[in-house]
Amino acid sequence: MEGKPRSVLGNLYSLVKAFLKDFYTESKRGTIEHKKGIAIFLSFAFLCFVVIVVALYKVSESPFFCGLCHNMQVYVDSWKASSHRNVDCIECHYKPGFINHLKGKWQDGQLSLVYFVTGRSPTRPHAEIDDASCLQKGCHSRADLKNEMVFKNVLFSHPSHIEQMRRQKQLRCTTCHSQIVQGTHMIVTDVECFICHFYKEEGQKDYFTECTTCHFEARGDIKVNDTFVFNHRIYIDRGIKCERCHTNVVSGDGHIPEFACLQCHNKREILEAKFTPEFLHKNHVTDHKVECFNCHSPIKHQIAGLHYKGQEAQACSSCHPGGIHIEKVNMYLGRGAKFMDKDRPNRMAQLNMDCNVCHTKDTSASASCKDCHGDLTDGMTERWKKIMKEGQGELAKAISEARAVEEKKRSGAMKEVIGDAQYNYEFIKKGLGVHNIIYAVEVIEATKKALRPGVTRPTVGQAKAAGAAKPEVSCAVICHGQIADKKVKFGTVNFPHGVHIEGEGSCLECHSSYAQHGKTHLEGCSGCHHGKGAGRVKCTDCHRAEEAMFKGKGVKDIPVTPNSNHGEVDCTECHGAVKKGKKSDIADVKANCARCHDEGYAAVVDEWTASHKKLQEKYSTTIAGLEKEMTALEEKERTHSVPLRGFYDEINRDMQLILQGRWAHNPQYGEATERKVEKKSQALQSMIEKRKQGKPVILK
Repeated sequence: MEGKPRSVLGNLYSLVKAFLKDFYTESKRGTIEHKKGIAIFLSFAFLCFVVIVVALYKVSESPFFCGLCHNMQVYVDSWKASSHRNVDCIECHYKPGFINHLKGKWQDGQLSLVYFVTGRSPTRPHAEIDDASCLQKGCHSRADLKNEMVFKNVLFSHPSHIEQMRRQKQLRCTTCHSQIVQGTHMIVTDVECFICHFYKEEGQKDYFTECTTCHFEARGDIKVNDTFVFNHRIYIDRGIKCERCHTNVVSGDGHIPEFACLQCHNKREILEAKFTPEFLHKNHVTDHKVECFNCHSPIKHQIAGLHYKGQEAQACSSCHPGGIHIEKVNMYLGRGAKFMDKDRPNRMAQLNMDCNVCHTKDTSASASCKDCHGDLTDGMTERWKKIMKEGQGELAKAISEARAVEEKKRSGAMKEVIGDAQYNYEFIKKGLGVHNIIYAVEVIEATKKALRPGVTRPTVGQAKAAGAAKPEVSCAVICHGQIADKKVKFGTVNFPHGVHIEGEGSCLECHSSYAQHGKTHLEGCSGCHHGKGAGRVKCTDCHRAEEAMFKGKGVKDIPVTPNSNHGEVDCTECHGAVKKGKKSDIADVKANCARCHDEGYAAVVDEWTASHKKLQEKYSTTIAGLEKEMTALEEKERTHSVPLRGFYDEINRDMQLILQGRWAHNPQYGEATERKVEKKSQALQSMIEKRKQGKPVILK
């Protein structure tokens, strides 16, 4: 009985089954016959696969691969120019650890797949770098960051920022080290610093920090416009706060604009919700890397120029666009008067002190002088007003007389001079000469000279050749009118000016000229206080450096080490010549040694003298070299390098103690000071070199 014919599917199934059976049979036979060759082929194929996978893995972690996205190239370029150019991207952008590495690869793989499939990439790349990436082994350990660093001329401490809560908010490395400026990578900018340090929360009156939190005390002499020397130390010692002189150094309030949240969020429930500042900072700054400036408006902190240089103060110009105080401003800046060959700005103007330094809300301008200068200037502004009143009267009289002569002669020769003289009179009257007393007196004298009979108006060349008229007034008349009645602390005594002043010119016998106002030099004292006058004052009242050396104190970080003879031997026992009114030299000291020691002790004095001379020669060269490099660096950077100057000033001060105090007064203390100075000098030289190369400067 014939079976039913197979269907098409049945025939197809039979054929496929037969084919697979034959294929398996032949494959098995071939595999057995060529087993070794197949094994070699599969091994080679597997090896190629592994190589390709590893290569793709490595390429996917390279900066080249990261830069394939069009909006990432700018970041790669800035990385190439940064100090991290030898560190691969993943070393920072993946948290340390194998699991974290795989997690990062998985996330990046998903992002790359989306970009490949859709052709779309994020418009604002936002990378979050964990602190652990920065502080991992081989990078920046916490031990490396324990010392203070110099950043833009201020001190910065890493531990106090990342190991402590700042304003109840936890910061992270990328809070400050961020991609803010195009063309730079992980650079630190001061934008974040200012937003935190100068942001006033509701109800807060003062800023978060004081000036000295970041800034060194400016101890050394600062040459101002190549005209005079200014030293902050005097005013710091008097307790004057930085902001008393450095006004208007902060602009902007760091408030958060209403549209700030819309830059990232568009959900109504988020925008309408009320969140505490603590939650917002934790969610944005601590948990995710969001730069402060993305939300807060900028705050600027800098020593601003005088507000009237360039444009009027905004608060004033809104009502007085023409400049209501223009004469006073010009008087303060020492400019605008006729018959003057050059400007003569008030020294306070040269120091960038604005009007509100004296014109405060709580104190009158006259009273504010005493706040900074003490009682040495008592009655000063009253004297200035009196001088100006008398000077204006004399000038008005001279103008009137010159006008009468001109009207009588009708020659017209003095008409222009009289017009300029009248201009100066109005200028002084409206500008108030007390704003610049020296300039005002010079203007009066120059104007009176131009109005004298037979004197024609000088040309600019003649004025420069003759020089500006110098006021015939002294220090006492201008500023220190009551100095004779005052005693000033000098050394350990209260120095009485009254018994020392002999005429107006005697000021310059002890004090420097106006060009270096405030300097005191000791000259001519021995004529009265040595010889018969010995004992009227103590030796230590004038010889303070020698006293400090003998006591073995005054050098920072060196323990007090008094000379073994301190308290046992009086100064005049070694320097006997001063009792006779003569100068005590080495021969005098050596002669007095024999009174207590054997004859061979004089050789020890020679050794001390030789050591002192050797030290003087060595460090005069060292100090001169450091000063030259510091000056060149400051001229290049166009700023006073206060942190490095702090090191330099300490070195110079310690050296001056040895050189002025004399090595022989305490050799043991001198050796300890020399070792410290040597170490500090090398450290400063290293910091200068790093500063020149643009490398971070770490204070050690």
